[in-house]
Amino acid sequence: MTSAVNFAEPAKQHRRSMTQSLRCCAAVLCTGLLAGMAAQAQTPAPAWPSKPIRIVIPAPPGGITDGVARLVADHLQTNLGQPVVVDNKPGGSAVIAERAVMNAPADWHTLMIAPSSVWTDFPLTVKTPFDVHKTFTYVSDVASMVHMLVANNSFPPNRIQEVLDYAQKSSGPINIANLSPGTRSDMLGELLSEKSGGRITAVPYKGSAPAIVDLIGNQVQLTFEVVTNAAPLIKAGKIKALGVVSPNRSRLLPDVPSFAEQNMPDFVLPDASVGLFVLSSTPPSLVQKVRQEMDKVTQSPKFQAQLRSQGFDTPQPSTMPQLQQKMLSTVEQNRKILSKLRVAGN
Repeated sequence: MTSAVNFAEPAKQHRRSMTQSLRCCAAVLCTGLLAGMAAQAQTPAPAWPSKPIRIVIPAPPGGITDGVARLVADHLQTNLGQPVVVDNKPGGSAVIAERAVMNAPADWHTLMIAPSSVWTDFPLTVKTPFDVHKTFTYVSDVASMVHMLVANNSFPPNRIQEVLDYAQKSSGPINIANLSPGTRSDMLGELLSEKSGGRITAVPYKGSAPAIVDLIGNQVQLTFEVVTNAAPLIKAGKIKALGVVSPNRSRLLPDVPSFAEQNMPDFVLPDASVGLFVLSSTPPSLVQKVRQEMDKVTQSPKFQAQLRSQGFDTPQPSTMPQLQQKMLSTVEQNRKILSKLRVAGN
């Protein structure tokens, strides 16, 4: 009688062999990766800058990003002794500007100044042809972009909880102007609509200017706006403030309470900002050089005074590790908000 063939034992031996091979391969890859990283870290920074610096921004002339970028360019040019030019590349949810940086000569003289949302917000809601998180590294906060909830002066509520309570009782329409898809304003507006059980209707707008015009005219009753844009209108009595979307109050409007003070943790996000990005392929030693130069600019009392005189808020000081942690935690919070909104909207 022919004995049964035991197929299990050869299979086990094969799996053990494969496992050992994979471990060996992994060890080799890991060793090579670490060696490459060590070599890269030890590579001295190239002479920088050795020619004019180009700062690409994903915005048209005028506005927050353009104003900040031109102020930084002036200071860098003075400090470095090289011309620094600002190149406006608006549109495409920042993809046009990002492509311009990616396609520039690999000599590290092309940088990008943009809202931090192009890294923390847009990649979660806007499909891009490349991985923004892997392609760009955020090096420095330049100007704070704290958001706040503002309302038409005739709108009865004066605080966020009052808005939600009023929405449940009111029989009339309550509209909130949401700015471009993927922006923090859009995400926060959708979250407020969800919190109200759909009693607050999100109305899409292509930009801040038309939204503010309709807010003053009471076509919409609410919007989330950057403090820099809202502060002059609040001080002029044209609209009113309901709260700041931040762990802390804004230096520009110190009398307006934060949402954290109003016990609204879902609306408390790390401050957005306008900041400087480099390609992630930039040598680490050069990243540190760029960071040091940006520290000289942002910590300059003259720069800070100019920033405030133009209506911008100065960001909280942070180290590179703290900055990276802030960006990552913002991405995670945004994921949770978007997940909640998708569940609510089925």
